[in-house]
Amino acid sequence: MSNITPGHVRVFQAIRSQLYDNITLASCTVNNDPGVAIVMVDEVGEGNVAVMPLFVAITPNMEITFPGEGESSGESGGPKNAREAFDANKTITSPSPR
Repeated sequence: MSNITPGHVRVFQAIRSQLYDNITLASCTVNNDPGVAIVMVDEVGEGNVAVMPLFVAITPNMEITFPGEGESSGESGGPKNAREAFDANKTITSPSPR
């Protein structure tokens, strides 16, 4: 089973493409918690812009599960230092269940 739609795939491709220069990070709230989203910004008229959220970063209060895996730890995800994401010497592991 997959929740990934063709729309998600198109957005993912747009984010990775150099053809789009209107995709950025935006501060937001998710269920009244501080959050961050990847958004597409388009001018829709004189002095008006449309902001379309594409993906929202997890927040500490979100509980996320992946099929066949344990629940999220509730901690902020991702490397603290961007260089850590590309460290070829690190072992990739799945999160521990609570």
